[in-house]
Amino acid sequence: LGVRPPGYKPTSLDYLAYESRRDEFLLSSRGRAARFAGGIVGRLASEGTDDELAARGPSDEIFDNGVRFWDGQSQTAYWDDALTLEEIHLICGVYVVNTGMLKKFKEISWWPKPAAFFHSGLNIGWWSPDCERWFQKRLREIKQNRAELWTQVEWKNKIRFIQKSRQVAMANDKLAAEYLHQKIV
Repeated sequence: LGVRPPGYKPTSLDYLAYESRRDEFLLSSRGRAARFAGGIVGRLASEGTDDELAARGPSDEIFDNGVRFWDGQSQTAYWDDALTLEEIHLICGVYVVNTGMLKKFKEISWWPKPAAFFHSGLNIGWWSPDCERWFQKRLREIKQNRAELWTQVEWKNKIRFIQKSRQVAMANDKLAAEYLHQKIV
């Protein structure tokens, strides 16, 4: 979303401008990759994409910005769209802010980046009712001009929550991997 001056404090109008840019991107063929990214990116993408776009299948850019799924043994590989770092930054509402010190910048965002969300207690393997309550609360704060934008370190502290959730998510990932391994191999 660009570079901002030292002390930049966005308002709800800035959020509307961000939403407009995000939703314009999400309506492109790349929006499907965001919709299937899961976590916070998938939730944000659900605001600006529809089921028809998601059902179209991978974009024409799959070999430029895609990910290959291959077991390393068979002759079959599967491809799907993957987001670039710039696209993730756009979806999460990242601004680069000049700190006022020579050539020093920090990134702040409306929403946590995927890594911060992934390591939080909110991530239990699916978008839960707790995730949605947190999301709606944050959205209300933004629209009422009460939200602060944070760096990813700050986001990690804000959404850490309970570590037991992390254990549940890891167990869920392990079971899912075992199931897929049995079905594919």
